[in-house]
Order: sequence, then C-alpha cells, then structure tokens
Amino acid sequence: MSLTAHHPSDRGVHPTPAVALTVVADPPPALRELERVLDVFRKVHRTAPDVVSKSRMQQLEWVAGELALAVPLGLTETAGDSLADLLSPEAVHAYLLYGRGGYLRTAPIVATDPSSYDTSERIRIACLERFASQARIPFEAPDLPPWGLRPTVSPRMADLITDHLEEEASKWPEADRPDLLVRGLAMWGVMKDVLPRQGELESMLVDDLTLENRIPRAITLVRQPQGGLRGKMPEPETAALSAQTGRRLADWLTRRPALIAHLQGGVPRHLWLSTWHPNTGVPIDKRGISKWYKKVADAVQIRQDAAGDAEEDLVPTRWETMRRTLLAERQALEGTA
Repeated sequence: MSLTAHHPSDRGVHPTPAVALTVVADPPPALRELERVLDVFRKVHRTAPDVVSKSRMQQLEWVAGELALAVPLGLTETAGDSLADLLSPEAVHAYLLYGRGGYLRTAPIVATDPSSYDTSERIRIACLERFASQARIPFEAPDLPPWGLRPTVSPRMADLITDHLEEEASKWPEADRPDLLVRGLAMWGVMKDVLPRQGELESMLVDDLTLENRIPRAITLVRQPQGGLRGKMPEPETAALSAQTGRRLADWLTRRPALIAHLQGGVPRHLWLSTWHPNTGVPIDKRGISKWYKKVADAVQIRQDAAGDAEEDLVPTRWETMRRTLLAERQALEGTA
C-alpha cells in the first residue's frame, strides 16, 4: 500500500526539495521479515560483539541491502512473498547471478580485482545461511567458490625491503636508532623467518618468545589461515628464529620498557607496540602494521621509479602479497632439497 506524500510547506515548515517527495511503496513481506531478522543481529551485535562482530554485522547489512535491490529486479515470481521464498534455491541462484554481474552495486568503482568476485560470493552465501538459520528456514547452500589468491611476485622484492631497512639503519649509531626503525628491523626479521599474517603478528606476545641468554631463539604462534580453520581447533606452532632476527628482537625488547613507562594500568604483553605520540606503548594493530609496511614499500617504489623499473616490477604494498611470495619461495626450495 502506498503512502500519500504531502508537501511540508502545507504544514507551515520549510519547503522540501522535489526529490524528497517521492512516494515509496511498502516493502514486500520478504524484506519486512528480513528486516526483523536483521534487528535481532543488531541487538546481538550491541550486547555480544564477540558473537556477531562488527565486520560480520557490516556484511549482513550489505547482503540485506543487495537483496532489497534484487527483489524488484525479479528473482522469482514469489521471491518477495516471504523470506522463505527469498531464500529458495531459485531466488538465491538469481541473486548470486545479479551480484556476480555487478548489477547490485550502489557506488562506482575504478577497477575490480577478479579474485574479489569469489570472495564476495562466499560472503553472500555465508550471510544468507545466517539469515535462514536465525529465521529457522531450511536453506540449500550453493557450492562455495574456491578461495582466490592474489598472484605472488619475484622473491627479490623482499631483498629490496631488507636492503632499504638496513640502509636506513646504517645512517644511525646503533644506540641512537629511532624506536620505529628498531621495531621495523625486528618485525621484518620475524616476517622472513616465520611468515606470519598480519593478525598473527598483531597477537604475538612477549611470552611467546623462547629466550636463551636473553636472545630470542624461537617464537610460538597460532596460525590464522584465510577462510579460518573451518571447524578445526587452532594449534600453537613454534618456529625457529635466525640469529640475526634474534639479535634484532633483543634490541627491540630493550626499547619496550621506556615505551610503556608512562602507561597507567596493566602493562601490555603484546610484542609489537606503537612508537609514536600519542599512542606510544599501545599494542599495534593490523592496520598499524599495514600502514608501516606500506610506508616502507612506498619508499622503495620511489627508488624503483627513479631507476625506471616497470610497474609490474614494483615492490608490492600489501603485506599478504609479500608473505605469500616468501612462502612460495620457501616451498620451492624445500621441493628441490
């Protein structure tokens, strides 16, 4: 049933632009049911964010928004009649086709990474399953597309990062090196030895280090593979550290007490801390790790540009691309050993 639009000036208020006077039809029953389900997730997110995280809530809202756009396009003849009809195999198939074809985008894009299609579809299917489960509606999940990975690059790219950090370090007496550089050398050493993802690096604790004569010789971590552990219990893994990485970690450990001396309350046990005001001494998160690495990679790219290197030969600015490059190199060496 449509609502009648009245001009606000008829009630003695300021005129409203014509675009705001559009008559909006009531949403179909399926979308009203979906909105009620969403309200449940919103409430859980507010009261128990560990059950429905912020990122998951954003995904649920995104998929619900796409469904609201898809229903008028004609998924099936009955898709709008009920949430069960909207989540039927035929309607879901049509919805995924619209999504894959880009027909449900609400903002223009400059470029699209082809691997994002599969990732987006996995998110869509996961959210549809959550909707069906909450509404207690039988759901026939489509086959999930495989995880798409970005291509790796030449292993020499890692050497360029190493060379840049060591060159920056050589400009300072060892005792006078900035904390940011000391942390960077240690973090990059752990990257090359252990190949951690950003989340794994973020969660590392000082207690995860195995020390011998105050020099770290190994570190224990829990891997966080792309797509999760898929029902498996995470198992801690201990990885050996090179002598050079051990020394750089020891240098970093000597800087930590001064960084946290001003903090009130508990002492952070995270291995990696921020080194700049006003967050000095606060554990660094994935975003901070990403920003640090990108800044280093950008500096290397500036040199590559000056040397006339082709764009495809530039150092990657994504931590994960570099990590998988080093992993591929290690696997190749192990395969020929």
